[in-house]
Amino acid sequence: MEEEVGGAAKEWGATPAGPVWTAVFDYEAAGDEELTLRRGDRVQVLSQDWAVSGDEGWWTGRLPSGRVGVFPSNYVTPGPPAAPAGLQLPQEIPFHELQLEEIIGVGGFGKVYRALWRGEEVAVKAARLDPERDPALTAEQVRQEARLFGALQHPNIIALRGACLSPPHLCLVMEYARGGALSRVLAGRRVPPHVLVNWAVQVARGMNYLHNDAPVPIIHRDLKSINILILEAIENHNLADTVLKITDFGLAREWHKTTKMSAAGTYAWMAPEGRGGGTVSHCSRDRGLAQGLPVRSDHQPGPKAAVCSASGSGGHGGPGFQ
Repeated sequence: MEEEVGGAAKEWGATPAGPVWTAVFDYEAAGDEELTLRRGDRVQVLSQDWAVSGDEGWWTGRLPSGRVGVFPSNYVTPGPPAAPAGLQLPQEIPFHELQLEEIIGVGGFGKVYRALWRGEEVAVKAARLDPERDPALTAEQVRQEARLFGALQHPNIIALRGACLSPPHLCLVMEYARGGALSRVLAGRRVPPHVLVNWAVQVARGMNYLHNDAPVPIIHRDLKSINILILEAIENHNLADTVLKITDFGLAREWHKTTKMSAAGTYAWMAPEGRGGGTVSHCSRDRGLAQGLPVRSDHQPGPKAAVCSASGSGGHGGPGFQ
């Protein structure tokens, strides 16, 4: 502990006036008063008082560079980021075993490819290596996401086949959903009510698993139709027989670490408390699910006045390297 304090003192040039926490997720500042965080960054917490930061769920801190600003409190942890105890790395897949085909998604994390692996059609989500960031941090992030994602096993959750963990090839290998994103189906056709009910039940089962039955209970925080995939190709397929798969856990948080919520995720799909940095719960998850259901009739997410930014992979998500 003394070494940690000493190291922190050297980082800031003096004994820190507050505890030093570590960022566990990337956060891009939305204004001059906010701090931009990268996973692994250390931030000195100056105040946890929302009256100082200006909003509940936000703290005031200082980076080693000396910059002072506010940041979402649920993006940091008291210690170095670590995967939940007991979760093992999934099968490591040599990159040369993958035959990459076309790109099916692009985002801040990198690219998603349709690929072949040992005769199986898969989706490969490749992390982008930022030249201004330590590649070891990106590699560790992929390992931790792989541990968490690999522990999830449910018929309505995209399955992880394995991971490539040797830089510069850092990627997750997932089952491939041929039907693409649910949002495309909802926008392109009128779906019968009995199919919508079936789909809603499938999504609810997947979310219930994440919250109650997963090895590490998880809050998704960005559930929307673009992050729900259809397993089967839908051309000439009976929609009533399709299987839905929840994906894109880039904004997911472990339940026991999540008490507050910053304005992460897609605003229009959030439960009301999620929009103001309020306290989140399984009820927030359920309201977030309900927010997405009206899209089947008017193709608009949640409250019609809100603006939806369809960010993310646009298809195959899995954990996000953001």
